[in-house]
Amino acid sequence: MGGETTSTAKELLGKEVLDANAKVIGKVVDIHLDIDKATVLNIVLKTGLVKKSYVLPRDIEKIGDKIVLRITGDELRKA
Repeated sequence: MGGETTSTAKELLGKEVLDANAKVIGKVVDIHLDIDKATVLNIVLKTGLVKKSYVLPRDIEKIGDKIVLRITGDELRKA
């Protein structure tokens, strides 16, 4: 995920997410895991009142105070 960054699930939940154009697109509400492979499958964002979208780990550019994506909001996978 954007280099050698490690974070706990607790640290990611609630973080604001920005797209590649620095536009706020939502907040992290869940993380889907593959327990057998010990990998993150996707991160679930709340992108509207009831809308959710999925982000793949490869689409994450940077994790800091906010999560910055390599893709635009239009490229997100809708739930």
